[in-house]
Amino acid sequence: SIPGVVGWEKNDKGQMGPKLANMRSSMDPVKLAEGSVDLNLKLMKWRLVPELNLEKVMKSKCLLLGSGTLGCGVARGLLGWGVRHITLVDNGKVSFSNPVRQSLFMFEDCLNGGKPKAVAAAERLKQIFPGVTAEGHELSIPMPGHPLSP
Repeated sequence: SIPGVVGWEKNDKGQMGPKLANMRSSMDPVKLAEGSVDLNLKLMKWRLVPELNLEKVMKSKCLLLGSGTLGCGVARGLLGWGVRHITLVDNGKVSFSNPVRQSLFMFEDCLNGGKPKAVAAAERLKQIFPGVTAEGHELSIPMPGHPLSP
């Protein structure tokens, strides 16, 4: 007679025993985060922008010139809308006034002269969502109409 218990099956010896399942891959925190972000994007598409092509958004590559107040906000917004490839360029260092205004920086980023802003912002994006490919490059880009400094 077969017990009325769910999860029991006949084993190799023909005896009833528990059915074991390896759930390790489904419990990977990075995979759980990716699945949660993808579900959130699907819900946003369904509720807000039904014609949004999520695959195209995920494959988009964005270059942000500047990692200050605006660059940090834009980078977080891109992450929230599913962009998975973000490159930041900035020539500044994180100063003590930045963390309270710029969402990708922490107090520790200011110490020892400050981390390069673009590098610190890219590192924080990866901490927020490990599924993002984020790079930071320390580079000076001249502003139109401003003289070039040596």
